[in-house]
Amino acid sequence: MGRFRWRAIAALILLSIGMVAKAETLEILGDDAYTPVIFSSNGKPDGVLARILARVEILTGDHYDIRLAPWKRTYELALRGEGGVIGLSMTEERSNLFDYSTAIYDDNIQVVTLKSRQFRFSKLDDLKGKVIGGVNGASYGDEVDRAIESGLFTMDRDVSQAGRLRKLLAGRLDAAFIGNGQAGFEAVLSGVDELMAHRNDFAILPRPLTRDPLHLAFAKSLGKREALERFDAAIEKMRKSGELKSIISSALK
Repeated sequence: MGRFRWRAIAALILLSIGMVAKAETLEILGDDAYTPVIFSSNGKPDGVLARILARVEILTGDHYDIRLAPWKRTYELALRGEGGVIGLSMTEERSNLFDYSTAIYDDNIQVVTLKSRQFRFSKLDDLKGKVIGGVNGASYGDEVDRAIESGLFTMDRDVSQAGRLRKLLAGRLDAAFIGNGQAGFEAVLSGVDELMAHRNDFAILPRPLTRDPLHLAFAKSLGKREALERFDAAIEKMRKSGELKSIISSALK
């Protein structure tokens, strides 16, 4: 074995030892009802992001103490510095408040309506005057947030995607924002007999509202850049090996 290869292996070993030496226990906050991205299952965290965190723990030596709650409360706690937050999208305002990891998962936000009330959607102006269901406390990106603030359309906020689809069926909404594309829509329907009975009444409009990269983030006041660097290194390793893609695919089945 060549000298260069030995040096490379030695460097990797020292890097691994260094990562473990700096490892720490970190409080991580997340949404308790964002199936299948992250949610509470029998009182335990599950979903795409929870499974990614479990693997990153092994690679970094860090321990993530995950606490799930409705998204608005989760975000408020993260703002107060009571823990990191998993599944946070990046906006101009938030980038001044949080230190972010690399993007770990792309969340396609779909516009769901009833087949009997479908409309053309190719740009935000097509939502003008409509009542749209969305998550309490969530951002859908700077452009969409500005459209909401301007009053282009009305947001009906809630804490449950299943409840949002019930409102749609009842005629209280013109459409609903549902995360994670087709997989997210199917996950919301599964296990809810009322919604499954009306499966064919729903329509996912062809154009997604937005592609929303999700991150792990900590309030800047916590000073967790080193923890994020360890996290990013683990994610990059998983991405290169194909393991990240495999974990995501498995969680979405």
